[in-house]
Amino acid sequence: MFFRKKCSTVTLTLSEAKGRGLGDSSPVAQNDVIEIEGCLVESRIARLTTSLRAKRSNLIAGVIFLFLVIPLIAGCAPQKERLTIYHAGSLAVPFSELKAEFESIHPNVEVLCESGGSAKIINKAIVVVQAGEAPPDIIASADYKLIPDRLYEGGYAEWYIAFARNSMVLCYRDNAAGSDEILNRTRTWYDVLRNAPVSYGHSNPDDDPCGYRTPMVIQLAQKYYYDNATEFGLTPDPNADGLYDALIPGSEHDRGRVGGFNNTARPGGSEEVVRSKSVDLIASLQSGDLDYAFEYRSVAVQHGLNFIELDDAINLCQQGEISGTNITYEEFYKEASVQIMKEPGAYMTKSGKAIVYGITILKNAENKDLAVEFVAFLLSEQGQDVMESNGQPFIQPVICDHPENLPVPIKEVL
Repeated sequence: MFFRKKCSTVTLTLSEAKGRGLGDSSPVAQNDVIEIEGCLVESRIARLTTSLRAKRSNLIAGVIFLFLVIPLIAGCAPQKERLTIYHAGSLAVPFSELKAEFESIHPNVEVLCESGGSAKIINKAIVVVQAGEAPPDIIASADYKLIPDRLYEGGYAEWYIAFARNSMVLCYRDNAAGSDEILNRTRTWYDVLRNAPVSYGHSNPDDDPCGYRTPMVIQLAQKYYYDNATEFGLTPDPNADGLYDALIPGSEHDRGRVGGFNNTARPGGSEEVVRSKSVDLIASLQSGDLDYAFEYRSVAVQHGLNFIELDDAINLCQQGEISGTNITYEEFYKEASVQIMKEPGAYMTKSGKAIVYGITILKNAENKDLAVEFVAFLLSEQGQDVMESNGQPFIQPVICDHPENLPVPIKEVL
């Protein structure tokens, strides 16, 4: 038996046919219409897919365009010139202000400042030059003598300007044990540090001038208050006897580098704490983790720290003759000395002298013209005001060891 599939016919009106995209009205098989309708749906999906693909292609093209064009636009923008300065940590606040002022005057200049212990930043500059990399343009040291001592021999610099002073003080945290007694003069600062159960800090002598000036202060205190007290019209104070060994214990090359406990305390014990640079101690004071710290006066002023002024005979700030004697501050300061590391395994002796900051421009500075402008700005009345307001009085007049090597614009402002 044979079976034939029945295909009924459907007649579409003109409007229906046109609605289905078939043109004029015509009889078609029902299944054919269904098939046609399927083709129409498939056609519409195809058209939609094509449209989406086109939009996606346009989007991708737009993204590619942005990736290609934006760098070109950025490349067309003027690049800022960079002036790089390595400076002592104790210059961080005033140099931040000088940087802002200088950049406002020179909107196309970016000043990059890196702070640290003066000895450490000078050593870093030397290493950078020896590695063939771009050196800093300017170095500003908390000890002007580090510039000729470290930078002249290798031909890295050929002049310095000594421009500002500072002094050593003893900072203390709020309610530090013994601080009230020191302030009301019933005890001396060295009696408290030696005999009370307190912690006292300073920076590392190999990294930071404030670090080797602290042992000098303590050596001078021992000489002034005990060893040579009668020369200054004072009664020798037993609390200052052997003070240096008590507060800075250890062998010559270990002293002041590792910290430790004072074993001569009567009856308690105190702890020596050492950090890389003096400004690292500030947070410890403010948090109460550290009782006392030897700092520059400017650092204490800038950070709002409590501090005790030290006698002029030991604060490494003064010049001239010590009152009532024939001894000058310069002569007495020299009686203190500390060995510091010049390079691994090699040490040099630093003798006490007044704290004086120095600045120089490296001979192979990449942005020498900008460096000259910055140093001239520092020496200007505006620059001096910034330093003075931050507790670092300017030297009047400033001192230069080799004025014949100075760039002309700097000579003109001296």
